[in-house]
Amino acid sequence: MQISTALKDLIEIEEFHYQKHDTVTPHSSLWGDFNFSLNGLLEFWIHQQLFLSPPSYGFWIPPRTEHCSVALDEHVTHYICIRIHPSLCHYFASRCKTLSITPFLRHTVAELLHQKQAGFPVPVYQQHLLQILLDQIQLAPAYDQYLPQSNHPVLQPILKQLADPQQFTSSLQQIIAPFHLSERHVLRLSQQQLQIPISEWRNRAKIIYAISQLRQGSSIKHISYELGYQHSSSFIEFFKRQTGQTPAQMRDA
Repeated sequence: MQISTALKDLIEIEEFHYQKHDTVTPHSSLWGDFNFSLNGLLEFWIHQQLFLSPPSYGFWIPPRTEHCSVALDEHVTHYICIRIHPSLCHYFASRCKTLSITPFLRHTVAELLHQKQAGFPVPVYQQHLLQILLDQIQLAPAYDQYLPQSNHPVLQPILKQLADPQQFTSSLQQIIAPFHLSERHVLRLSQQQLQIPISEWRNRAKIIYAISQLRQGSSIKHISYELGYQHSSSFIEFFKRQTGQTPAQMRDA
């Protein structure tokens, strides 16, 4: 998308630092919000639905949408809020979406924050960065939720087992065996109810757990073992594929 108007008047970038249990009370805005975490986890309530915000995904919140949040992390969570003027919001979804965050988008935001601290000395460069940022948000893969839930009587208890850290070393076949269901049936239910493969849902549940354990001080080796990896290198590769960062990079952010 190419916008001729000065984007500095249409896009605002703010950063926040939240302690555990810090709460943002219910509020809404005339502007749209794109929010994402640089390191920890936040929990959002939007339209009486629970959303999780891990570092590799962000939220698009349309104008006039009431929302609130609470920080879950043991350490300080560095959070970014990108406010988008109503005149640009028609380029985005009319309801809340979870968007995938790429390393390039994170670097773009980091550069914008650096330029902001310097007072944006080169206006043309500022416009260029904001245009790139806007394009990336618009083109980012979008989902209804990062970790969607279901009240389906068959799928719900399976999801509970899949998200249980004590079951992370068990295979999908081992978990569904007591339910006397075929794997094909579970895969079909997952696509119908969650809109993502059951394997991807489980990977996201593992990532949420891994992030929380990292921020609580658990070692990478210990988390690797808990998630069922024999070698830390395999866990590190999985984590980076899912989040765009290594566990050490996210822990030290």
